[in-house]
Amino acid sequence: MKMTSDQAWQLQPVQDIDDDDRIDLRAVLRTLWRGKWIILVCAGIGALLGTLVASQTDPSYRATAKLLIGTPDVNVLREGEGVLSEPGFSSDTLLTHIEILGSTKLVNRVIDTLGLVDHPAFDPEAPRPGWRGVMDGVSGWMGARIALPPELDDMLRDLGLLGPRPVPLPEAEAHRRHRLALVQQISDHTTVEGVRGSRVIRVSYTAGDPRLAAAIANEITEQYLVDQLEGKLETTRSAVGWLSDRVEQLKIRVNAAERAVETATARLSQDSGQSPEITRQQVQAVAASLARVRNDLSTREAQLTRLQRAVADGRDLGALSEFRQSAIISAFRNRESDLSAQLAAVGASVTDDHPAMQRLATQLEEVRANIRREAGRILQAIEIDIEALRASETSFAAELRLLEDKVADQSRRAVEIRQLEREAQASRILYENLLSRLQESSAEESLLSADARVISPAEIPNGPRNTSLARIRLLATAAGILAGVALVVLLDRLNNTFRAPAQLEEMSGKTMLGTIPQGGSRMRRHEVIEILREKPSSALAEAIRNLRTSILFSNVDNPPQVIMFTSSVPREGKSTTSALMALTSRQMGKSAVIVDCDLRRPALGKVLHVDEAEAGLLSVINGSAPIEDALHLDPDTGLHVLMTKASERNAKINAADVLASHRFRDLVTLLRSTYDIVILDTPPTLVVTDARIIAAMADAVVYAVRWDHTPRSAVLEGLRELTSVEAKITGLVMTMVNETKAAQYAYDGYGYHKGQYRDYYEA
Repeated sequence: MKMTSDQAWQLQPVQDIDDDDRIDLRAVLRTLWRGKWIILVCAGIGALLGTLVASQTDPSYRATAKLLIGTPDVNVLREGEGVLSEPGFSSDTLLTHIEILGSTKLVNRVIDTLGLVDHPAFDPEAPRPGWRGVMDGVSGWMGARIALPPELDDMLRDLGLLGPRPVPLPEAEAHRRHRLALVQQISDHTTVEGVRGSRVIRVSYTAGDPRLAAAIANEITEQYLVDQLEGKLETTRSAVGWLSDRVEQLKIRVNAAERAVETATARLSQDSGQSPEITRQQVQAVAASLARVRNDLSTREAQLTRLQRAVADGRDLGALSEFRQSAIISAFRNRESDLSAQLAAVGASVTDDHPAMQRLATQLEEVRANIRREAGRILQAIEIDIEALRASETSFAAELRLLEDKVADQSRRAVEIRQLEREAQASRILYENLLSRLQESSAEESLLSADARVISPAEIPNGPRNTSLARIRLLATAAGILAGVALVVLLDRLNNTFRAPAQLEEMSGKTMLGTIPQGGSRMRRHEVIEILREKPSSALAEAIRNLRTSILFSNVDNPPQVIMFTSSVPREGKSTTSALMALTSRQMGKSAVIVDCDLRRPALGKVLHVDEAEAGLLSVINGSAPIEDALHLDPDTGLHVLMTKASERNAKINAADVLASHRFRDLVTLLRSTYDIVILDTPPTLVVTDARIIAAMADAVVYAVRWDHTPRSAVLEGLRELTSVEAKITGLVMTMVNETKAAQYAYDGYGYHKGQYRDYYEA
């Protein structure tokens, strides 16, 4: 039978709560508290190892010198600038200097200057101080006195178990290897680092001798400065030599190019009668004159048009500046004003047809006519000026065309000259630049300085840097604590069981019905049953009643009557829980019967600690005995028990076939009609198929999971098995819960509070 999509989704393991993006600080602290002894042991081991290392570590001394990178450049040759100039600086520049300070070339110079090849501190044959020297002496003493026989030694070397005997090296090769080892040793003990946010580099050297440490640190900085100066001097001398050769070559080239330009220019001037420069000057002068004439012509034409339009429109000529500036027109306008005034004065005393009025009017008209005639003469003068300007324009334009043709002809003939001039100019510029650079380089050779300076030489250390026992022990202890924390977290992550009800409910997708506390670590199953009988107010009894309530209220309208208990694998407390459930139901006034459905390994008799009845479950199913003979009545509680007798088991009988028969189904139907509660104790789901067969006859299936024992995969697989036959899985029960430890694994929920308040129940 295939599972539905909803059932399959319910059985998919969801992500653990601990895998959430948010960090539950309380859960983390409780996890660490549970592993406190592991952390303490790791811390103790770390402290012990730290003490051992500190006591066996040879003292070492570190001397540090400081360099300032990027000192101001001295240059007295620049004009208009100061003598000192700040150099450009970047993080890449600092890294470059750091690499140079750690180069093997620099280390070799330090070795040669200080004579470190023969120094006792770098002699591989010299005994080492402290416990290492003692161990080397013991090893040498043992190697000299404990030697293999020659025959055994040869046989082991032939078999490849021992390496070949060392071949003496030539003196040159031995010296080369010793030199390489010495360079590597000095490089390993040298530390070069930049100071953050500055141009300072710290050069440190660590050695067993404080004077040697200071000497090497100072010599590294000194050789670095010497190397900088030598490199600059070598580069400058090479540049000066190259510049001298190039300047001589360019001098010859410039002289030849200038002579070629002069020869070609003289030939062109001779053929044209004048030089191209004079012709171009004439073109510029004529073009300027033509431009002025055209500008004047445009101005006069615009002036003429404006005046003609004003005269034609009959506008007041006095409003125009050209007419107002004319002395004649000004005189006529004054006469006109006088006549107009007289006409107005006479008109006030006589009529318009009076002779005096007519005479004044005639005179006024003549004056106005004279003004118009004078304006016409001014216009004629402007027209004459325009004609003269047009003639000048034509003359200048013709002269300009002739000069332009001449310039074009000279330009075509001067192509070779211009090419020669460009070549000569380029050679001259290059010659002048290189000559100037040669002079500067020759002068700079005496002003060279290194790009850095020592701001703090290395001093002889007052004491060793690694003999602080407390610091080493503290660091080792901290490392042990971190290792312990990592181990605790790793063990917690590797756990594959269920320790909290919420965790089980979330991963399985099923309802959590209750938790059953552990009766005792060494308590037998029938002794757990006795607790329920003798102490009805104990925590165990309360947990069983809580489980019974959860099962009955799982379906309020139709409470389950036939309840099946199963689990994933054996020894999960399933039989004990089902027996406790049956006893609790009987104690609450319900008629109850519990059936041991495990025909292979019946355990109900041992759980309840009762003797076997005259007949068993198999006898009832095959009809050889009535059910009354097979039922056992508990005298104390009135619980009926239907067990499987060991004597009834037969290897030829298939338990699955028996449980799948209609007789067993009829038996369950009979018990359903007789008792209020029918408890079916079935075998584990993953071991045999019996539980899947019986699940179809039960109203409710309770799945038992042992606390911190049952693997998660087993639980999920068992639930899949039951879901495949559409079993009515009511929920889960977590059995054998150690409430003391459970309270440490969950800081909230039922399990936590029960663990914290165990004294509320009877002991």
